Amino acid sequence: MNSESWHRIYDELAASCVNLFRDNGVELRLLENAESEATPGNAVVSFIGFTGDHLRGSLTIVAPVALITRCHPLRERRQLGEDMVCDWASELANQLLGRVKNRLRHLGLIIVLSTPSAAIGEHLRAREEQSEGFRRLLFDAGPDRLAVLFDAMAPDTALELEEVDMPDPQREGEVLLF
Repeated sequence: MNSESWHRIYDELAASCVNLFRDNGVELRLLENAESEATPGNAVVSFIGFTGDHLRGSLTIVAPVALITRCHPLRERRQLGEDMVCDWASELANQLLGRVKNRLRHLGLIIVLSTPSAAIGEHLRAREEQSEGFRRLLFDAGPDRLAVLFDAMAPDTALELEEVDMPDPQREGEVLLF
């Protein structure tokens, strides 16, 4: 995949992240060229993998527990324990990659998501970039910082993304019960 296509994916990821957290009551601002630093105190890491014919990899979110709690849908109704924080962090990773998946469909890339997972730890740090398919995005979220790591491989180095007309299977934010 050429570098322009990678940048397009990263732009879609950044926009999806800002929109997801805004929809959950937290304003984010992308920090350009920010240095990675350990998240002070308790932090949560959530991650989800994906695969497809042209792209496979993982997405990871690293954030203070306070930030995940601040955007939790039940934050005003009850005390949130670690299990609820981890469940919500997993759901945020799932929703974020789902939004990216919807945008990639219009660029001709189809991906399948795995099951998300999360854990809580002390002083977590997002790793540094190591390849063209890896990107670390840092966001300012008021008193907190959010790191999103996208680590992907595209076996076809000549692949160029282009707009395709593909109907959405479902609107973003719509609930589908089955």
